[in-house]
Parts: sequence; C-alpha cells; structure tokens
Amino acid sequence: MFGKKKPPVHEDCAFCGERVYLPFHCEYCNQYFCGKHRLPFEHDCKNIGKWKKTAPAGGTIMESKGGNLFVKK
Repeated sequence: MFGKKKPPVHEDCAFCGERVYLPFHCEYCNQYFCGKHRLPFEHDCKNIGKWKKTAPAGGTIMESKGGNLFVKK
C-alpha cells in the first residue's frame, strides 16, 4: 500500500475532455478516460499493439474462479 498512488476521484477524459468521476485508467498509455473511451481501441491508444497481444481472441469465453482467470477455447 505504501508508495502506491491513489487513483483520482475525478479526471478529464484524455480523448474527449469530459469531466469524469471515477475514471478508467489505461495501463497501456497511462491516461484516464470516460466509460465510452475506456478501451484501447476506443481512444486510439498509442500502445494498442501491446494490448492486442494480451487481449483474448474474439469469441473467447472468460471465466473466473476464486480470483483466477481461466480461458475456454
């Protein structure tokens, strides 16, 4: 907990400029966004290639069990 910065209570969306309370943080470009632009492909993320490498393939079913993530193929 020490050394970790608390997320902002409000921030302007880096894409559209809308004032957002409890904004979404993009771990790929390190900016904050509104709900409409929260995903990398919705805000023209400069690191979208990195996101595409980690994103599950379309149609993949994700299931969580006890905090662990399982991918069904």
